[in-house]
Amino acid sequence: MMHGRYIFTKEDVINLGMHNNKDSLKKALYRAQVKGIIMSPWQNFYVAIPMEYRLKGEVPPSFYIDQLMRFIGREYYVSLLSAAMFNGAGHQRAMVFQVTVQGKQIRSAIKNGTLLDFNLRKEIPYLYINKVKVQTGYINVSSPELTALDLVSQEEKVGGLSRVTEILIELTENIKWDEGKIALLDYFNAPVVQRLGYLLDLIEEADLANDLMRLAKQTKKIVRKVRLKQSKPETENMEIDKKWKIIVNQKIETDEI
Repeated sequence: MMHGRYIFTKEDVINLGMHNNKDSLKKALYRAQVKGIIMSPWQNFYVAIPMEYRLKGEVPPSFYIDQLMRFIGREYYVSLLSAAMFNGAGHQRAMVFQVTVQGKQIRSAIKNGTLLDFNLRKEIPYLYINKVKVQTGYINVSSPELTALDLVSQEEKVGGLSRVTEILIELTENIKWDEGKIALLDYFNAPVVQRLGYLLDLIEEADLANDLMRLAKQTKKIVRKVRLKQSKPETENMEIDKKWKIIVNQKIETDEI
């Protein structure tokens, strides 16, 4: 740690007067990385590796993501599979850490063994983001409801609709579609809400599905037929779910169904 801090920048080191020569500072930081004392998930941004992580030589992105996003000046929230883990889908651990950002796209890249996967959103729904306590402070994590909608909206980024359905089974315990969530639906188009409602009924979460339907009707979200899997074609003899106006053009396969 640098003066009791796990996370620091090159500017911090210079401002503290620890290194006056840029070349010697560069060499010192490089040696510390080689020794596994620090890691650098971003240029000029460093993380002192706590003893419990020394054998792996890396720390989880949740340890530093809030400070990193402040460093690069971007609004963010932890999303998709990573948010699902924080919201009760405990077995969804993966070698990817998914973050949604506002503004220009940030290139996704592997940083110290973990893929930092950045997704773009035009507007962040701040009311539906939770502050979650981690070792170094707090990080922004999408609420269970926002996580569910994001998963359906970006199903191709998490392994498809069957994978989304498996995650929903774990998330439902923490999802609540009350009146306070009605504004959240405005951030998503109607097909996303329809698909989520269909999947909730499919996993026999009728109460949640009905609550979502009530909100969807208030926001006039159920208007026309849509394909369950947008990228797959439909045929004339496909089943149509009348409640959600879903053309069932894909079979959902999970261990629970």
